[in-house]
Amino acid sequence: MRVSPRPRLRLERVLMIAAPLVITALVACGGPSAKSAAKEKPKTVASGAFKNASRCDANQPGRELSYHDLSGSGRPDMVEVIGYAKDSSGISEGRAICMELDTNRDGTLDLLRVFDDKGQIESEEADRNYDGKADIWIHYEKGLVAKQDFDSMFKGTADEYHYYRDGKLKRIERDRNADGKVDVWEFYLADGRLERMGVDLDFNGKVDVWYRDELARAEQKKVAGAAAAASAAAAPVPSGSAAPPNKKKAGEAE
Repeated sequence: MRVSPRPRLRLERVLMIAAPLVITALVACGGPSAKSAAKEKPKTVASGAFKNASRCDANQPGRELSYHDLSGSGRPDMVEVIGYAKDSSGISEGRAICMELDTNRDGTLDLLRVFDDKGQIESEEADRNYDGKADIWIHYEKGLVAKQDFDSMFKGTADEYHYYRDGKLKRIERDRNADGKVDVWEFYLADGRLERMGVDLDFNGKVDVWYRDELARAEQKKVAGAAAAASAAAAPVPSGSAAPPNKKKAGEAE
């Protein structure tokens, strides 16, 4: 077992949680001795609460735990499972295959990251409300976010799904009434703007209303209004249009 209060993190291990979710940043600012850091080990996540926690089994041959104190609080707030394998030259090389972090420093790990055998991130899970259960699941392909599942109501199952292509958001699906069926579909353009949205009003699994035309008209009206305003502001004042001089009334002093 290795204990290190100040680890050297590779670029692919830097916290990458997105877009819709916010996790407290942990800054390495020194820490206690390795001996004191090892005394208070954080609680590892349970396999029932985090889908991919089984990947963090350090009891398998060729694996070991590595504890780190990123915040300098005096106890570990990150645990890595290091897997060792021999390369083509016969040298044993260690890679992180699992990483767990305590982002709110309460002594319980709430962020789980899993890597493949080459060290590239595969998935990420997080407990945003710190109730001991994951409520966001992020899937990666070739190091880029491919899908994000959210449990927005913290009921234990996902009800919102974000799909990506080449790391860019393409579609969002939502289950508004928590019946396990998607009832809102949103499609996005390459620049991130919403293209169209379909809504299932009676929850029968089919789109009843498409808001594509309304959105398009609203966008066109906005662009046209901005263009008209810019054109009016830039237009020169026509000659002879100046206000005529004030005529003095009878009996008014010169």
